[in-house]
Amino acid sequence: MGNGHRKKPFSGKQKKKQLQAKREKNLSKKEEDSDEEIEADKHVVRKHADERKYAENGESLLKKEQFNNKDDNITLPSTQKLLGSSKSRLHSVFEKLSPREIRAQRKASMKAFTRLPSTALEVSVNDIYTSVIDFPKRPSWHYGMTKEQLESNEEHYFRQWLDDVYNKYPREELSFFEHNLDVWRQLWRVLEISDIILIVVDIRHPLLHFPPSLYNYVVKDMKRKMVLVFNKVDLVAEHTVYAWTKYFEEQFPEISIVEFSCYPRDNRFVDDTSTAFLQKRTKRPKKRRYQALGIKELLLACKNTNLVKQDVEVNWTELIEQYNRNATVCDNLDDITEEEVGKIDAIQEESSSDVESLDAEENIKQIENQLKVVNINNIETSPHKTLITIGLVGHPNVGKSSLINSIFGKVVVSTSRTPGHTNHFQTIHLSKNIRLCDSPGLVFPSLLLKQLQILLGMYPIAQVQEPYSSIQYMAERIPLESILKLKTLENNEWSAWNICEAFAIKQKYYTKASRPDVYRAANAILRLVNDGRILLSFKPPEFFTSLKYLMAQKNEIDLQIKVESEKMGINTKKTDKKEIFEELNSQSKQQLGGYFELLINYNDDKN
Repeated sequence: MGNGHRKKPFSGKQKKKQLQAKREKNLSKKEEDSDEEIEADKHVVRKHADERKYAENGESLLKKEQFNNKDDNITLPSTQKLLGSSKSRLHSVFEKLSPREIRAQRKASMKAFTRLPSTALEVSVNDIYTSVIDFPKRPSWHYGMTKEQLESNEEHYFRQWLDDVYNKYPREELSFFEHNLDVWRQLWRVLEISDIILIVVDIRHPLLHFPPSLYNYVVKDMKRKMVLVFNKVDLVAEHTVYAWTKYFEEQFPEISIVEFSCYPRDNRFVDDTSTAFLQKRTKRPKKRRYQALGIKELLLACKNTNLVKQDVEVNWTELIEQYNRNATVCDNLDDITEEEVGKIDAIQEESSSDVESLDAEENIKQIENQLKVVNINNIETSPHKTLITIGLVGHPNVGKSSLINSIFGKVVVSTSRTPGHTNHFQTIHLSKNIRLCDSPGLVFPSLLLKQLQILLGMYPIAQVQEPYSSIQYMAERIPLESILKLKTLENNEWSAWNICEAFAIKQKYYTKASRPDVYRAANAILRLVNDGRILLSFKPPEFFTSLKYLMAQKNEIDLQIKVESEKMGINTKKTDKKEIFEELNSQSKQQLGGYFELLINYNDDKN
């Protein structure tokens, strides 16, 4: 037997006393550091000089003259992270902020901000993409190359692309974007094998999720069909969806546009920018029934691309009718409430952080138990001759996996609120000769503000080093203090820091030093934004300053009411459109309900 001392028993009561004594000691301890220094010590990620160099030859990822300031202490991904480690090859890699940047942004968040006019929410292609940064494309190759030669060629090309991006654009102006080559390889495979590309965007900020470089490459270079899916349309008013549809049709005429939502929209709200509407969003009931909308329109859009393949015949009409039958008979997802979905997501987030290496394996086993899943190998580099492949691409957290689940009417791929949950691509057969290809969310390079990207859900909130500048960006554009119903300040000069501090007190978030946990409060606010309970919704140009979109929608409403009325034999010569509307059947009312409310409001404003 060993000579070690026998462990003494330590009861739960003794442990409780020990913890209480430790808490009292921490509370009584006089804090010498300021709140700012505490936050810096607590949340700044340590920087290591060895991460700035390549593992094999010590070359800097960027030019040395860009790092001559020792205070910057910039962390860049190592070669192992760029090319994927054996443990987590497909996890996204982003550049970290320097401690100096974090200190400066935190200090700026303590200054009072000025509320901007509503037009600050208007964005255009020229405003957002002043310079279109190209994304890395698969370098040329041939079948005579070995696997090692192919990978070496791709690695060399990717490093050169990264160097070119950082040499051409100032680092502080660049957005967060994907630095892991293996994640980009997933995109290359999906684009190569797909006949139709579905690019999924969040309707709250669709233009910010739509990389023009991807559109140009798919539509103009690859000559592939593209369908744009406006997801989460239940979060905004119908007029916002209509305005964005018209704007995209003008700017990108070669794509088809469809709307999609996992939950029905509340047609009582017409103006999604009013403070009353924004306040009610925070109290959205959790027990909303899952009711996918837009699947039929999506299948019709794929049909209307008029894709012709010599060895493939698809009866789209029969497929759409089959979906209608399944939607009527099968209610697997309709019985799931949003609260239950949230619990499932929370469990998946915890499990993904604890057993990340098992996530992909368990996910594949779960899917294979329900339907046929095919993982594509590197040999398949072009669309299949006897299959039509529909590929889904887009930024993280826009709802690609939720869209696939809704198409099948059951959970076939796992979802999560955490960006980057899907970390490998796979194909799922929709019919004998149609398959869907789900791909990981990928952040394209751009000149978007990093603070804005966090608000858009492109960056995992748990990894945010400095959340206060994102809170300030949002508070400058929407009345955040009113939405959260915070107590009014004496001088009424709000800052991002004050908002987070007031919210921490309201929610009873305190640190061990009995101070308001400002970082936790900021983190909680960002999660409310990503979840849609705090609505930050951007609009197309002239949305607030002209009647351009309202007049166009009014004309379409008049035409729709006329067509529906003539079908039912209703006298359309009546001047009172409310009377005509009341005579329509329930199905037509449901179809035109939200539009009709907007029309009535428009007429009232004119009168």
